[in-house]
Amino acid sequence: MDLGVRAQESSLRNIFGPSDQLCMPPYQRSYSWGEREAGELLNDLLDAADSKTPHFVGAVVLNKSAEEGILEIVDGQQRLTTLTILLAVLRDLEEDKARSADIHSLIANEARPLLGEPASWRLTLNHMDGPFFRHAIQTPGATLTIESEPGESESQQRMVQNAKVFLKRLRALSKDKRHELSEVVMNGCALVRVVVADKEQGFTVFRVLNTRGKEPDAHDIIKTELFQRAKFDVKDAAFYSERWSEHEAILGGAAFDDLLRQIRAIYDKSSKGELISAFLKNVISKVSPRKFLDDVLPRYVEAYQLVTTAKLPNGEHADHISDKLNQMRALDQASWRAPALKFLVERGVDDPDALDFFNKLERLAYVIMLILPDRDQRNKRFNKVSENITNKRVLNGRNSPFIINNDEARRAFERLHGRFATFGQRRAMALRLNAALDGGFTIPPESDATVEHVLPRNVHEDSHWMITWPDPAKRREQCDTLGNFVLLTNKVNQRADRLDYRAKKEVYFNGGGGEAFALTRDLIDQDAWTSEVVRKRTERLAEILMQEWGLQHYL
Repeated sequence: MDLGVRAQESSLRNIFGPSDQLCMPPYQRSYSWGEREAGELLNDLLDAADSKTPHFVGAVVLNKSAEEGILEIVDGQQRLTTLTILLAVLRDLEEDKARSADIHSLIANEARPLLGEPASWRLTLNHMDGPFFRHAIQTPGATLTIESEPGESESQQRMVQNAKVFLKRLRALSKDKRHELSEVVMNGCALVRVVVADKEQGFTVFRVLNTRGKEPDAHDIIKTELFQRAKFDVKDAAFYSERWSEHEAILGGAAFDDLLRQIRAIYDKSSKGELISAFLKNVISKVSPRKFLDDVLPRYVEAYQLVTTAKLPNGEHADHISDKLNQMRALDQASWRAPALKFLVERGVDDPDALDFFNKLERLAYVIMLILPDRDQRNKRFNKVSENITNKRVLNGRNSPFIINNDEARRAFERLHGRFATFGQRRAMALRLNAALDGGFTIPPESDATVEHVLPRNVHEDSHWMITWPDPAKRREQCDTLGNFVLLTNKVNQRADRLDYRAKKEVYFNGGGGEAFALTRDLIDQDAWTSEVVRKRTERLAEILMQEWGLQHYL
């Protein structure tokens, strides 16, 4: 009998071989290993290098994707991501080009233009962390400038911090010791590679490998409390446990926790305190455990899938609403999800006001991102929207929580002229501009589109940019403004990097695909790149966004 499970002992070189690409499915949680876990892994690998023995890393569970050559990681994300960070640091510290290229071969395939083959990445993270991971870790040389990458989300900050730890410790080693370590990492890490035929089998294997002795997630604790309060008998407990597991399999543990967090925000105006006690106090006090499990949770699971994938069923305005969801998904804050979820659950995507609602929600999400850095203030504003989802009179009235007043519009317009210092904000704004420009379109955040700085962030002393931009203060001031952004695929971005302006344009528009992006196409007739050009372009792009959001009368 074929059990549908294939397991074999593998080295990291085999796991990151050229035949398959590993990717993180949308339901997987983000990177969560901290300095302690990363440091312990490095210690184990150094011990293995000293003793010249293999190091057993554990099992990696992979699920065959519908796309040929793609394997989804069901279990093993944290180890594989951390090992990739370590490989990237070893690669960037390696002075021998051949050895460095060998290490990089476990991170990516170099492009082979003559064969029509683009660069391919061994490991692709989720859409929030994937572009940052490529930019700050996987790209050759990236870890050497990791100090300049703050990381916007907690997961990105952990990547940066672990890369810094590895960089510091590996710099203290001799070349020979680093060579021994790289040999162990590439060829001496023993893993069990488990490939399953479908997601259900993958999660079964995952639970067998991980649940014994594993600290429970928030949704596990909430499930136990719900079952106890519902006073289920054995039969009911088995039935609802199976349904709960189905929800977890659909969303993944971290996403399930986030969904419960969003439901809590809908029911709890304060949104303060830790999730579990606040959920039980504010949600289950308003709806019985059985009703929550039968009626509320299934509808929110379905809505959460729509909100986090932007894949809507066919409908009159489905494409436009999907665009609005994708534009919000690019943001590095998720407070907008609660009102979006409640609208889909309470009124649905076919509601006559759905198009207007998501237009206004997207505008509010971006304006709030621009002017309210405080999370509690953002939550309060979105809570007001959630409270009035079914009250059309308030939601569409003069005092609607969607209203952007004169002061808020002014502050947003001013902020659009400023610097966007974080990777997440730069990418969200560039993607949003691409949709706002003539001939542009909405790009899903999980795409390979990356932000290219026309004026490079780091200018060499012998660069031509020192002639056209001699003032370092102006370079700092304008480099991270809207006017200096274009979009390119990651591969083309690496080619353009620190070239002078004319050479960059050759890369952009001579086979580089830049004309596919409205934000990049915007430069076709621009002959020079000066401080004045960037200033005027920033002003023009800011005005376009204000018009896109219906705020032009505040200019």
